[in-house]
Amino acid sequence: MKYFPKLIALAISASTPLLVSAGQWEGPLNGIVTKVVKQGYDTYSESSKTLQQRTDALCASPSKATLHDAQDAFQANALDWQQVQWLNFGPVTYFMRYYAFEYWPDKKGVTQRQLRALAQGDPAVMEAPKFWTSASIAVRGLTAIESLLYHPDFEPTQSAEHCRLLEKVTAHHLESADAVAKQWRDGKAQDWVFDEEGTGFDPEKVALELFLQQWIEHMSAVKDAKLETPIGYNNRENLKLAEFYRSDLSLRAIQKNLQSYREIYHAGSPSLYEIAQQKNPELAEQFEQQLIQNIKLALQLPNDFFHANYKQEERVALAKPLVKSISNSQSYLASMVTQLGFQIGFNSRDGD
Repeated sequence: MKYFPKLIALAISASTPLLVSAGQWEGPLNGIVTKVVKQGYDTYSESSKTLQQRTDALCASPSKATLHDAQDAFQANALDWQQVQWLNFGPVTYFMRYYAFEYWPDKKGVTQRQLRALAQGDPAVMEAPKFWTSASIAVRGLTAIESLLYHPDFEPTQSAEHCRLLEKVTAHHLESADAVAKQWRDGKAQDWVFDEEGTGFDPEKVALELFLQQWIEHMSAVKDAKLETPIGYNNRENLKLAEFYRSDLSLRAIQKNLQSYREIYHAGSPSLYEIAQQKNPELAEQFEQQLIQNIKLALQLPNDFFHANYKQEERVALAKPLVKSISNSQSYLASMVTQLGFQIGFNSRDGD
């Protein structure tokens, strides 16, 4: 997934004074890693395996029924990805896995072109030992699998070549998801921060600071790339830019993202919520209520929100409360983490 607008600037400084004693950031950090990241990747890996098994069954016995089963497995796997999508850190950064898991937005149809070339070429090419680790990110993950299962250019129930390609992509996708899940099980976030200058620093605080940066950036992505851009909130609408629009997961993906934010906030002992309540209970509670409001507003949007059933102005009017609510969440989170001693700069888009 390649969206992250450069709206957020966060500077990590080893000299930043700590507002709590060394080691106390370990609670929220380890809680987020255990409850959100590790469990999230374990679930993602398991549904990747189901997806691979369903695509094998589809190719062994092509039919509408086995295609439907594979599509169901894809949808479950794509939604599991939403739980961990906010964090581009650690094992997922190897081999461009983060961007390969979801090559979006694909404004120029790169995925379809490259998949067609692979389907028409020599299938032995995909058997090379290092093919998938060096292959284009556009053909290695969920965006490619969605195309092969839903795009009219591909017919896995009719074309052996298309089904063979689908099997190869899903097998590599499972391999990548398994690898990330295993690396998280065997390690911790502190393994991925380094004191390059040898000046000494709190690894828990530095890792958590990076997590917070990614969290706020992901909020921007949900608001801007997932919600505003496809519906033309500030410009022309283009519903095909919605995330997973072919499989009709655009709204459900947003809902899953917003639900994961509350899990981040409450994970660990003490959690970020509990630490923030000690520092500024009013702000901590304002952020909590805004996260709840985000979920409520997203769940209130009609299931066909990203379909062509509404005029642009109608869709924008429906989205406006949620856009404003997510913007408020960003502001509260930026204020909260700054008060907790993290250095973070935040610029909201005009008009929000």
